[in-house]
Amino acid sequence: MTISDDSVNALLDSLLELHPKKIDLSLDRSIALLNKLGNPQDKIENIIHFAGTNGKFSTLNFVKEILKYNQKSINAYISPHLVKFNERFEIQDQIISNETLHQTLSDVKDANNLDPITFFEITSAGFFKLAAEHSSDYTLLETGLGGRLDSSNVMTPLISVIASISHDHHDFLGDTIEKIAAEKAGIIKKNVPVVIGYQPFNEARRVLLEYAESIKAPTFMYDQDYTMNKDGDHLVYEDEKHKIRFENLSHQGEFQIKNLGLAIATCFQLKDINIHSFLEKNLHQKVYFPGRFEKLENNTLNNLISEQNELYLDGSHNPDAAANINEALRSLSEKKLCIIIGMLNTKDPREYIQQFSDIESIHTISIPGEENTLDSLTLKDMVHDQCQNTYASENIESAVQDIASKNPDARILICGSLYLAGQVLKDN
Repeated sequence: MTISDDSVNALLDSLLELHPKKIDLSLDRSIALLNKLGNPQDKIENIIHFAGTNGKFSTLNFVKEILKYNQKSINAYISPHLVKFNERFEIQDQIISNETLHQTLSDVKDANNLDPITFFEITSAGFFKLAAEHSSDYTLLETGLGGRLDSSNVMTPLISVIASISHDHHDFLGDTIEKIAAEKAGIIKKNVPVVIGYQPFNEARRVLLEYAESIKAPTFMYDQDYTMNKDGDHLVYEDEKHKIRFENLSHQGEFQIKNLGLAIATCFQLKDINIHSFLEKNLHQKVYFPGRFEKLENNTLNNLISEQNELYLDGSHNPDAAANINEALRSLSEKKLCIIIGMLNTKDPREYIQQFSDIESIHTISIPGEENTLDSLTLKDMVHDQCQNTYASENIESAVQDIASKNPDARILICGSLYLAGQVLKDN
């Protein structure tokens, strides 16, 4: 039977209704549900678990493509999705169908039997069920929030991977880098290797290393056990056993170079994986990161700009990610920067927008279809002191058109939320 998008969305809405009145980060609900499902997480081999504030999705994507090049089958779980919920579940190298998704989540919902449970907890259980039923060579698992009490953290992985840690989700993870890092460190398991990427804060680096040492988890740390550096138009990855020189990434900033280094270091922990050939063939340059500093060239929004305009899309929403994007923008050819921003009311737009330099104009918009969006006027009031040319726009199309008419050679950046990025990719 063919299952429509509407049927899937109705089921997803019904899962949201099971959400507890108050979120208490705990693994108890996940463990109870997985017990009812026969503990599928314990039947999955070769799990690589990814955590971090910024970069875990990109790192996972690099790892996935390296493994696929080596003819390894992949199951992968990511969140959030951008365009369609199905994107969160990749089973044996394919995003799952509506039919598979609907059947799986219906089975899990029935097993849960109307008990209070968060949306992420019940959908994570659905992935574990699918991954156990359809085995693969490797399973790539991305945390949703934090690490220690994240609903993905119910198994023992082959390798733990921790990308860059910075400020985000203070309400749940803590108000200091040390507290946030301690939560992320919770994915590290006794005697399981952990590969740690570049850390902008020494406090995070210290917390991760101390925790790993305390539970005897072998560590492989950026700038201690491996490095990734530029050499002219090339990159050089180096650790105790390997040194590889290869072409730089195209149109990407320093942050993505570090994510690639973390992915290479992770794959070197695996057996019989040819990384050299993947890099020598420049396949790292072809890895796609939707909504992550993505240059839009075939989007309908491109029809609203001049040939001299450039249009970029990025779903970043915290200050450190904004700083990374600003650094990437400054490495490109000189153009005026015009920003279109939409953000949720749980984020700090002032601190976010402060990370950008030399802004020509800011257009604020409400994120379509998002109940928790900051409305465009409120957002304008919050960021107007960062740029004298700040406007509240009715929608993204009008913002793009206004910028293109006033600055026909400007670089336009749409940013502030993955939900906004998803809308741009979906609607245009």
